[in-house]
Amino acid sequence: MPEYAEVIIDLVSHGVDRPFHYRIPPELQEMVKPGVRVNVPFGKKNYQGYVLRLLENTPVENLKDIKSVNDPEPVLTDEQIALAHWMALHFYSRKIDCLHAMIPASFRKGGRPGKINMVEAVPGSDEADLGKAPAQQKALSIIREKKAVPKKELANLGISAQAVRALEEKGLVITVSVDRFFEETGEGGALTKPHLLREEQKRCFERIDEALKSLFPARFLLHGVTASGKTEIYLQSIARCLDRDRTAMILVPEISLTPQMIDHFEGRFPGRVAVLHSRLTTTEKNRQWQMILNGRAKVVLGARSAVFAPLEAIGLIIIDEEHESTYKQEESPRYHAREVAWWRARYHDGVLLLGSATPSLESYYRALEGDTVLLNMKERVTPTQLPPVTVVDMRRELKEGHRLIFSRPLLKELAGVIERNEQALLFINRRGFAGFVLCRECGHVVRCSSCDVSMTLHMDKQMMCCHYCGHQEAVPVTCPGCRGTKIRYFSAGTQRVEEEVKKLYPEASLIRMDRDTTASREAHSHYYRQFREGRANLLIGTQMIAKGFDFPEVTLVGVVAADTTLNLPDFRSPERTFQLLTQVAGRTARGPRGGQVIVQTYRPNHHSILSAKEHDYLSFFENELENRRQLAYPPFSELLRFLFSGPDEESVFNASSWFTEQIIPLAGEAELLGPAPASLYRIKEHYRVHSLLKGNHLVKLAPKIKQVIREYHRRKLSEDVRLAVDFNPQSVL
Repeated sequence: MPEYAEVIIDLVSHGVDRPFHYRIPPELQEMVKPGVRVNVPFGKKNYQGYVLRLLENTPVENLKDIKSVNDPEPVLTDEQIALAHWMALHFYSRKIDCLHAMIPASFRKGGRPGKINMVEAVPGSDEADLGKAPAQQKALSIIREKKAVPKKELANLGISAQAVRALEEKGLVITVSVDRFFEETGEGGALTKPHLLREEQKRCFERIDEALKSLFPARFLLHGVTASGKTEIYLQSIARCLDRDRTAMILVPEISLTPQMIDHFEGRFPGRVAVLHSRLTTTEKNRQWQMILNGRAKVVLGARSAVFAPLEAIGLIIIDEEHESTYKQEESPRYHAREVAWWRARYHDGVLLLGSATPSLESYYRALEGDTVLLNMKERVTPTQLPPVTVVDMRRELKEGHRLIFSRPLLKELAGVIERNEQALLFINRRGFAGFVLCRECGHVVRCSSCDVSMTLHMDKQMMCCHYCGHQEAVPVTCPGCRGTKIRYFSAGTQRVEEEVKKLYPEASLIRMDRDTTASREAHSHYYRQFREGRANLLIGTQMIAKGFDFPEVTLVGVVAADTTLNLPDFRSPERTFQLLTQVAGRTARGPRGGQVIVQTYRPNHHSILSAKEHDYLSFFENELENRRQLAYPPFSELLRFLFSGPDEESVFNASSWFTEQIIPLAGEAELLGPAPASLYRIKEHYRVHSLLKGNHLVKLAPKIKQVIREYHRRKLSEDVRLAVDFNPQSVL
């Protein structure tokens, strides 16, 4: 019987980011297991910790005893403990942060989802005596329609407690206590049956099904044009997985897609789907988690963090729109859901299925290299094929005296949509807040000669700066490309687009979807259903409207400013531009009326825009891959970013300089850039400076780099300077 335990203290601190050994007292021998929470003495206090493993021997002398055990059964599985070890090394994170990411906060504090009181109508009861009690009659009608209503939701439905008490006294309703989950964020979809697969779909599905049968880890990239029927392949693959008594998981990149996906998956797998995303309340999340733990939910649907759902016997993990940067966590632990999913698929001998119309360069390159099986679908399942794309040269619009935010072709088509009572999407990437200097005569943007990213304008110094290597230049008076003088700071947003639409088309009904308008819990579902039901002509939005939505009545997509993403100071900007244009173009021509796309740009000849115009992924991939090869960017290297931020500018630079000097002798063949100001140099009164390490197999440097990180925190060079370490960041703004 092991006499010692390795425990990680439940404190978020670099100083305790290692396991500590404790003696297991005889009375706790049967209770201490890997994964249970225990109370242990640490310093002058007692703290909670997690048992990572049991030990027969330990080199540490004079060990303290574990005080108590908090759980009858482990809250962490062997898989989660192993995953935490891997994540901590791979993503340069504290182990406790990794463990916290895997289980809901309320579970960590000992909470468990209790039962929920539901009000149900009594079958066959007589309501003849309710004629003179309209409030009771209304309450009973609502309860019968919904079959059961959570007691705490009665007031929201206009049902008074007095009416329910009266109905209970008359024997018309009863209150029952249940532990099942009732979806409170939207109604499940109507029951659906599998569709007959087209030839391309069938071929791809059969390859996936073979892998599911083999019980051997496999990774697929399903590259299918928009509306090619990827979702039906997901659904039928999951059905096969469940038939073999295995579980499945599907991740979506945006919470905004969840209502639509709930309709699809609840319609096919009623009562077996758990939904996990950040907009759920603690109670809702607990109920969903319990559904998974007790085996009722065999399918998990959710955003990034759902990758940690405690499913057992996982047969299939699907990542829809796998290219999306939202699968990367921006706070510690800075994991990428795609990498975690592949780790879990290998652990369970399952299949990882990556789906996208515009795969990330890394995923597609991996497929060409043979590390991933590539499946292609080039035809749509909709009545119409891919929509025609018109690229409008905004330089010409300006030369011909047209200065509105909307080009003349877009104005004409918008008027037609409103007149015919059709629907249109107007897309602008509001995250173009890192402004750049643009020549409106020729479209030239000043770029760093060493890093090939756009120079960022610093208004206070009237200087342009490269936020990779730190190179600075004065703002040119005339354009280096055409010697023109119409040079301006470029930035735009959804609010301005909305204002212009209201001025030009006061009769149009519109919806705006961005971070401001979708802050409330129900906003995504509300706006999605409102537009889907045809209660608005125009939907104005950011990236969240570019992905996955299926609106058959949309006949026009207008991209107001393609340059917003194209000229961000990030080496991934061309890729994101192509992906966004292709994805948003795919929101139209899904119904019998067809559709078209109008893209406004100052750089109509850029390869990202030309490839998107022709719906030509391979052309884009080949061009962009060569650019990445020449500059040794991913997939030809890995990146490690060290970001320093704090309220005092000098302290931030001093801290970054000291840290970078410690990394130089460790870098070996890797290239170290910086320290330099980050693109978004000052946010919320905090200055931001970063360094970038660029090389291959950087994980081998992790132990030594983590030592430098610990030394940095031990020295406390500045209490107010925060260090964030990010492996393969999706953005370096």
